[in-house]
Amino acid sequence: MKGSKGPGNFKNLMVYAPGGKKDGMQILPISEVAAKDDFWNIKNVTRDDQLSAHRVPAQLMGIIPNNTGGMGDVEKAATVFAYNEIEPLQERMKELNDWLGVEVIRFKTYSVTAE
Repeated sequence: MKGSKGPGNFKNLMVYAPGGKKDGMQILPISEVAAKDDFWNIKNVTRDDQLSAHRVPAQLMGIIPNNTGGMGDVEKAATVFAYNEIEPLQERMKELNDWLGVEVIRFKTYSVTAE
């Protein structure tokens, strides 16, 4: 165990004894279990959690779809995102203008097509 890869690799151990057979017990470092079996799942779940937290459609972030159906129309997603997420934030930020009594914040009207 001391000769295993990486410093402190065996600080946490998992005991796996399938069926309690004679040679069934194996000692595996947790880091190897996660690295081998769950890396892609952990990565994808973390990505999805971040997208959900920021409420940004995946196609606007350049995420490649996992299925063959794709993610839908990018322009529609952008329009809905702007209407539901960006515009309310902009309106909230423009309240600073009322508080200061002068226009210090102004936003262009969002358009999917380039002007």
